[in-house]
Amino acid sequence: MQKLILIVVIISLFSCSQEGVGGKGKISGYIEKQIVNRNNIAIDTVPASSKNVYIIYGDESYYNDKAVTNTDGYFEFDFLNKGDYKIYANSDCDSCDSGKELTLNNVEIKSKSDEVSTLLLVKKIVDYDDGTSIIKGRLMEQLYVGSFPVNSPYASQKNEVFISNGTDEVYFDDMDTGFDGKFEFRDLIKGTYTLYAYSECGTCTNVLDTVSYTITIGSNYQEINVGDLTIEKH
Repeated sequence: MQKLILIVVIISLFSCSQEGVGGKGKISGYIEKQIVNRNNIAIDTVPASSKNVYIIYGDESYYNDKAVTNTDGYFEFDFLNKGDYKIYANSDCDSCDSGKELTLNNVEIKSKSDEVSTLLLVKKIVDYDDGTSIIKGRLMEQLYVGSFPVNSPYASQKNEVFISNGTDEVYFDDMDTGFDGKFEFRDLIKGTYTLYAYSECGTCTNVLDTVSYTITIGSNYQEINVGDLTIEKH
C-alpha cells in the first residue's frame, strides 16, 4: 500500500512539472513583420496582425496550441506549467523550396506563476506593385527639324513609359500613354523608382535615347505627380 502511494505521489509530482497547460504561467509577446522587396531590401516594419503563432510544449515534434495576433501583433498563451517552450511563426523565404521558413524562439517558464515576453520578427517578401502608392505624370513630345524645336510640346499618344526599381537594369512594368499623354503606375511599395521613355535623337548613333525621371516613395498611400516628361520627335 505504501509503495502504491509513493508511486502515485511521484507520478503526480512529475505531471505537475511537465510542460503544458494546467499552471499559472504565461507566455506573451509581439510579432513584427519586416517587409522586404525582391532585392531583399527592407522597406518597412509593421505589426503582424491576424498572424498565426504556434507553441510547442517541451520536446514535442508538433505544435500543441496556436493563437492569432491582434491588430498590434500581440499574442499570449495562458495557464502554462513551468518548463521549456518553443514559440514560432511562418516567415517568407526566397531561398527555400517551399518559400517559407520558421521563425522560432525558445522560451522558459522558470516558476509556476512566471510571465515571459518574447518578440518574433517574420519576413514578408513583396513585389513592387504590392503597395499603396501612385506615381503619375504626362509624356510630351517636342518636334524638331534638325536641331531646332518647332512649336510647343504636345501630348505623346500611345507611347510606352517604363518603370524600374532601385538599381534594377530591367523594368518591371510599362504602360501606353492615353490620348492626353498621361500615365499612372499604381499599387507601388516604398522605394526609389526610375521612369523612362525612348526619345528620338538627331545626333545619336543608335537614333534613340532615353529620357528619365527618378522619384522616391517614402511612405504608404503617396500620390506623386512627376509632371511632364518630354521626349524628342525628329
